[in-house]
Amino acid sequence: MLIKIVNYFLWFIMYSVFGWITETILFAVRDKKSVKRGFLFGPLCPIYGSGAVLCTILLYGKISNFFALFFVGLLLCDTLEYITHYVLEKVFHAMWWDYSNQRFNIKGRICLTSSILFGLGVALLIKFVQPFVMNITERIPEDIRLILAFVIYSILIIDLALTVQSLKNIIRSLKEIQNYLVENMQDEIDKTDEKIDEMADKIKSNAYIDNLVEKMKSGKSQLARYKRLFPKMNFGNYKEALEVIFPKNKNK
Repeated sequence: MLIKIVNYFLWFIMYSVFGWITETILFAVRDKKSVKRGFLFGPLCPIYGSGAVLCTILLYGKISNFFALFFVGLLLCDTLEYITHYVLEKVFHAMWWDYSNQRFNIKGRICLTSSILFGLGVALLIKFVQPFVMNITERIPEDIRLILAFVIYSILIIDLALTVQSLKNIIRSLKEIQNYLVENMQDEIDKTDEKIDEMADKIKSNAYIDNLVEKMKSGKSQLARYKRLFPKMNFGNYKEALEVIFPKNKNK
């Protein structure tokens, strides 16, 4: 049982890294610039690893028809993506991706285009990729697999802890800015560009808040990195604070 869990974990890491590499290349080609993808600090996109392992556990050796794998894989990945989006939204009060501008989407969390790609990816994974991956895994001595899994797991836990702490710091800073805006602008806060400019001017009168805004809009800040990675990311409870940090006319 232990070695089976280790195998699943190593596959999770492998597919997470593969997803990170794929996204990094695709977005570099699309945007013509290199951007480090991924929610974590390390080169991982966990949703790919989670989806691959989930589909392997539920489908490998149970369904062989390519089209059946496509449709079942589509449903599984859509469910995983929807739940992941929902949990991240509730825990961090933020939307990391938004498919609202895509046709046939559900609450902006999943859409038809990504669903089709996920279904095709699962069918190819189960039919062709996973047998090869399993063969490679079995060639690694069990004791080496155990050590490798322990080391990677330890690094992953540290990465996750740092990421969560970073997000907590972001939310705390956004809350400070938002509270300052609410206290000082009261009913005057609205969504017009004029009011955003007015809020920005008001912030400059407070050295601490102004310094906080400047730090958060810095290209090296974690919030700025997330905004580059997820342009549609939105911390719903702190919309005005984000608009002051990243004015719309500067995002175009």
